[in-house]
Formats: sequence, C-alpha cells, structure tokens
Amino acid sequence: MTGGSETARTILIVDDIEDNRVLLERSLAPAGYRTLSAESGAQALAIMTEKHVDAVLLDWMMPGLSGLDTLRAIREMQSADSLPVIMCTALGEEDQIVEAIESGASDYVVKPISLPVLRARLATHLSRSQTIADLDRERRENKRKMGEQMRRLMQTRSDCP
Repeated sequence: MTGGSETARTILIVDDIEDNRVLLERSLAPAGYRTLSAESGAQALAIMTEKHVDAVLLDWMMPGLSGLDTLRAIREMQSADSLPVIMCTALGEEDQIVEAIESGASDYVVKPISLPVLRARLATHLSRSQTIADLDRERRENKRKMGEQMRRLMQTRSDCP
C-alpha cells in the first residue's frame, strides 16, 4: 500500500480476543489498510457474504467454529489465488502448520506476531492476488478480442465470391 492512487484494501481480522483484534487494527491502519473485525468464525463468514474483503487474518483457537474450520469454509467460497488467508495463532507445531497450509492457508504466523513481518507478508500476498486477478482479466479481454477478430475474418471470408 504505497501508491496514493490505490484503493485501500480491506482486511478481515478474526480473533475471539478483542485485544488481539485491536492490536492488528492499529498496526494495519497506518499502512493504509481498512479493517473489519469478527470475534468468531461464524461472524467472519457472515461478514464475507455481505462485504468484500481482500485478505483474512485468522486465529485458529476460537470457541465454536475453529479457525481451521473457518478456513475450510472460506476455501469453499473463494480460492487461495483470489483471497489470501493468513493464520495468526499461538499454535506453532509443524503438524499444525502443515494442516493449515494443506487446508488452504496462504501463510502462517505464530503469536506473538511480529507486526512488521505480518505487514510484509500481507502485502506480498495481496500483491500476488492482485497480479493473478489482473492476468485473469487480461486473459478474458484477449479471448474476447480474439473472438471478435475471428468473427470479422469469417465475415470477410463469407463476403468474398
């Protein structure tokens, strides 16, 4: 988020502990991000059906719907290419990291979170998802143009005696 003409990206912060949400909100605001907060996985999923989010910071250990279950539900709605989800959790065992990545997490940071590292990782994932979206849009436009050219070519051929 360095360019002044860029639209602020919206980050959904999902954590059952209010202090953690506030810390992340305060860390992301100066970097130009807008934030939405949810205190549960169910609330996060409800927000995502109503509002556009560009990335999710997701705690694993929450009452009710766990972060991992929330991640799996998110991945049913959106791909990792279109929506980065970074797990932000105190769970740091190899098996848990692997399980989260295999379930669709884009990245994994262990609490206590290094805020500069989190911001750098978030920026990288947002840039990647934007590049993929731009390439997909360009591919669709090229396909449309090619279709128009083919129609013109076919029309030209049918006009010839």
